[in-house]
Amino acid sequence: MKICSLPNHTRIELQKHLKKNIRKYYKGLKNGSLKYDFFVETILSKDPKPNWLKENLSLMHDSEFKNHLITYIQTEIVRYTQLEHKNGYHTSINTSISSENIQNKTPDIIPMTIKERQCFKKMLATQGYSLCIPAKFLTCTESNYLKAYILNGTPIPFEWEKVLNYIQKSTC
Repeated sequence: MKICSLPNHTRIELQKHLKKNIRKYYKGLKNGSLKYDFFVETILSKDPKPNWLKENLSLMHDSEFKNHLITYIQTEIVRYTQLEHKNGYHTSINTSISSENIQNKTPDIIPMTIKERQCFKKMLATQGYSLCIPAKFLTCTESNYLKAYILNGTPIPFEWEKVLNYIQKSTC
């Protein structure tokens, strides 16, 4: 079963659960002492079972689902490793703080302009949705994923599932 065919709330719970366990066992996954397939098997067979697994017990024996989880874990480990190197972990600590170093370490987050926010809010209202957070906190990337999801039904990439928490159906 593909992850994109799961309900949104299940996908969000699955991502939170995986990220928590990846952070917990990061060292072992990174250096290879904990194998990816064993890690996935342990997550799926762990007691007590998480809610997302209780709702979809067939996922425990689905090899396509396990392979997708292994691929996701590998990409997350690579991403975490790149972040470590980018942020200068495991290097000598520089005690002087310069504005150059701070600017180099901040992620490239592009906020929405005021006009883009207004258009986005209008689009949400016409489609029957409302924002749960202030629009000033949305980035362009997040708004683009939400637009594609609402207008076209395009699935949101697994690592961006958190943006589904930002919207809700209007009760008007």
